[in-house]
Order: sequence, then structure tokens, then C-alpha cells
Amino acid sequence: MRPVSPHPDRRPAREDPAMPDAVDQARFELEVFGFTVLESVLPVDEAARLGTLLDAVDAAVGTDYTYDGALARHVANLPARDDAFLGLVDHPMVLAVVEAVLGHDIVLGSMNARIVRPGDPEQGFHADIPTVHRRLVGPPIMVQAVWMLDGFTPDNGATRLVPGSHRAPTSAPPPGLTVPHAVAPTGPAGSVLVFDGQCWHGGGANRGTARRRAAFAHYRVGPWMRFQTDPTVDFPADRWARMTPRQRELLRMVHGVDQRNAADYYPEQFTGTRYD
Repeated sequence: MRPVSPHPDRRPAREDPAMPDAVDQARFELEVFGFTVLESVLPVDEAARLGTLLDAVDAAVGTDYTYDGALARHVANLPARDDAFLGLVDHPMVLAVVEAVLGHDIVLGSMNARIVRPGDPEQGFHADIPTVHRRLVGPPIMVQAVWMLDGFTPDNGATRLVPGSHRAPTSAPPPGLTVPHAVAPTGPAGSVLVFDGQCWHGGGANRGTARRRAAFAHYRVGPWMRFQTDPTVDFPADRWARMTPRQRELLRMVHGVDQRNAADYYPEQFTGTRYD
């Protein structure tokens, strides 16, 4: 799809009146298929720089974890790790799409990294919203924005999704049944896969020779507006001064970094099996 305008409130005139606006197109794809891909949101060299930073953070605090049978590397709470990741929190191109389906009053539930290494197997299909909380009518209550720090390919562990599964009544395929119609959206480094949190998805197997690195920005809205990872944990106090007002809103840090927020998990609870 066409790139989203970096200034969503001042969108350029369309070259062709029949061509849909990029945000409208993304919203349409999210509604019908449950996902969309925004290509080349970041320059390739910027994606590479973030990938190098992620490698350093992974070496310092990353963990092995297993989810639905797939072993991979996990790094939690990226905004607390380096200023560079803050720019992804309220990136105007991606946030315009997220807010088009969730509205303005949202939180960044977490921003974690999932690193699929050569030989790591594929993840089982699952949704990020438990069955008890699924909303089958109306707008989503959670959207995931997957920042491709490496290009996603069919062979390096690109995220797999089941089109239309955001309308399914359960958070995973019924036991004993196969899922023959999954897709693995691809894109160059710097692209962003955006999907409805109710969509069945899973990391692919990495059959290549290099690690596939991605940052997962998990936005929440409405009655489910609680953090997955409390962003104040390990967050340097001096970083607050460098944040934009919207970053402070999304991370609920308008009044500083001293107040703990309600979250699904805290580090002392982390068992290596609970994160996407």
C-alpha cells in the first residue's frame, strides 16, 4: 500500500481522486483481513541502526522463552532501554493508522522485541486477546504494530496470520483442525505489519542463516486499557525530559516516571512463557 503521510493532519491532495487515502486503505484492510502492511516506514539504514541497538540490549537483558512450542529470544520494555525506541512509540505514520481504528484514548500496552534465530521453529497460532475478552462486533480493542528491523521473508521467520480470524469466536484454532489458509506478509526492513489483536498469528520458522529481529508495539483501548509491561520499570528518569507529549500520554507518564501502573506482568513474575 502507499506510505502514510508523515503529517496525518495535513495530508497531501490525492493524485487520483479514485485512489483511496493510505489510512483509509489500511483501515479497510484491518477490517476485512485483520492486518495490513505499511511498507518502508523507516529508511533501511535506520532499521539497521535499531537492529544493532536491539542486539546490544538482547546481549544485556534478553531472555530465551518458549511460546506455543516455539523457542526465540525476548527483550521486554524497549522504551526503557534506549531513547531510539521512543521514536517508534508515537511515529506519526503508524500512529495515524492505529488511532484510525482504536481512537485517541489509548495506551502502549508494551513494546517488546521478538528475535527468531536460525533454526527456531514456528509458533503456534494464537490471538493476543483471551477468548473471554474478544469483541466480535465493533472496532478492535487492541492493535499490534510489528516493526520489521530486518526484512520479513518466507524463510526467515516472518509473522504468519490467518486472514479473517479476528472475527473468530476463539483465541486459537479449535483442537484437531488444520489451518490451511495462513499467509506470511513480507516487507523490506523498516516496514510495519499492523494487525488486530484478535487475529490468529504466530512467528514463522527461521530457515535462513541470520536472526530476524522485530519490535512489537502493543496498543490497547477501552476496558482493556492496562499495560502488559509497566513502562516505568527500569525507565531512566532523565529520559522523561526527552519524550514528546504524546509519548508521555501513551506511556501514562504525563506526571513523571515514579508511579507504577497496573500491568499484566512484572519482571519478578516473568517465567519465560507469557509474552508474544
